[in-house]
Amino acid sequence: MTISVLLIDDEAPARRELHYLFEQLDDVTIAGEAASSVDALRLLRQLKPDLLLLDIQMPGLTGIELARIIQELPEQPLIVFSTAYSQFAVDAFSVEAFDYLLKPVTLERLAKTMEKVRKHLTLCKKPAEPLLPDQPHEERKWIAARQGTKILPIAPESIIFVRCNETVTHIHTSDRAYHTGHTLTALQEQLEPYAFFRAHRNALVNLNCVLEIIPWFSGSCKLVMNDPARTEILVSRYHARDLKKHLIAQS
Repeated sequence: MTISVLLIDDEAPARRELHYLFEQLDDVTIAGEAASSVDALRLLRQLKPDLLLLDIQMPGLTGIELARIIQELPEQPLIVFSTAYSQFAVDAFSVEAFDYLLKPVTLERLAKTMEKVRKHLTLCKKPAEPLLPDQPHEERKWIAARQGTKILPIAPESIIFVRCNETVTHIHTSDRAYHTGHTLTALQEQLEPYAFFRAHRNALVNLNCVLEIIPWFSGSCKLVMNDPARTEILVSRYHARDLKKHLIAQS
């Protein structure tokens, strides 16, 4: 498949360098370039690219502000930020950025990002199969997640953990987080056959993705997950007893 990319950077030399790097990759086409967020929004509607390669610090609307606007659009491209400043990483992932590249971008690093983009877009072309409670387990191959107005199929084994924040439930994989309309209890019923464990009233974890168990206070513990952030999930004292039984049963 050919991936169309829109380059957005207020510095022309930076756009030229990215353009040169993309020319070294197969199955990638530069749909257009923009020097500002305003121009980017106009081109986005016209070109409908698969991916935005977006600078963060720009005059007028910043890249983060543009990403928040894009989150409200009915059709949303993937966003990869490119910046010289690592301190913006937290803000970048708060707007569901697919990846974060530090300048100067190397061809090797860009190629790795585009390989993840290609896999993700290929997966998204498969039909979603929202799960129903009365379906037999053999047919449960996907969890339905949302990206804007799109429904995306997520393979249970690719989920590292699920966490509920107030009224929003997020499904975390190795490369990003998705939101879902399922409650945590409903997801627990669907995911238990795939070695998922209720660690806390607000969290489910894939036991196959646990790197480390850290003893904590009053009989509780923390699980270190194998996502890039090495997220720590608290296991309450009540659930820690069940975790020990489950680990013994699985050993």
